[in-house]
Amino acid sequence: MKAIKLLNQILILFIVTIFTSCEDDKVDIGKYGSLSGIILNGADYSPLSGVLISTSPSSSAVLTDEEGKFNLEKVLEGEVALTARKKDFLSSSVNVAVYEGENTPITLYLLKDEKNVGSVTIYDPVPGNGAVDQQTAFTLKWSVEQQNKDKQLEYTVYYFESGSIVQKVAGENLTLKEVPIDNLNYSTIYYWHVVAKYEGNIVANSPTWSFKTRKSE
Repeated sequence: MKAIKLLNQILILFIVTIFTSCEDDKVDIGKYGSLSGIILNGADYSPLSGVLISTSPSSSAVLTDEEGKFNLEKVLEGEVALTARKKDFLSSSVNVAVYEGENTPITLYLLKDEKNVGSVTIYDPVPGNGAVDQQTAFTLKWSVEQQNKDKQLEYTVYYFESGSIVQKVAGENLTLKEVPIDNLNYSTIYYWHVVAKYEGNIVANSPTWSFKTRKSE
């Protein structure tokens, strides 16, 4: 009888182990790469320690070491927006591609916040980055995360066609976080980005985003 009870306990333990293993496999089915790099002072190229590094989609946030270096070991494969923030410096962000089993190196430069504007991050583009089948006339929109919200920022929006070296201005000195755009070509990839200014000085640049217009009817 004891032998049967022991056998049942072993069988139950075996089943639980199998199911637990399966659950673990389901939870961690993503493909991952890594990000590493260095953050430098844009004025004198000295390394900056204590810079907060975060990503979107989010992974674990880290601080740069005394040599300005950082390392993010497990970052989900795909396009990732990396942002660097440090007190008394303007924040900076960049879009990078992460590949399975590979490390992507990054170098970012932070500038001193001379106007006490605080960190400014421009994000959440509309249309979304890489969007397709867009109209030839619509409204570009974006969001802003601003440390010192009492500082009124103005925005200038630039755009250009794929393969072009000439940027066009969709709008400048804007106080609203949107601007209409028209006269776009069909079946064309466009790139665009937003520059934030305070009292005429640039305090933040957005990542460069893209969209593709729809085919002509």
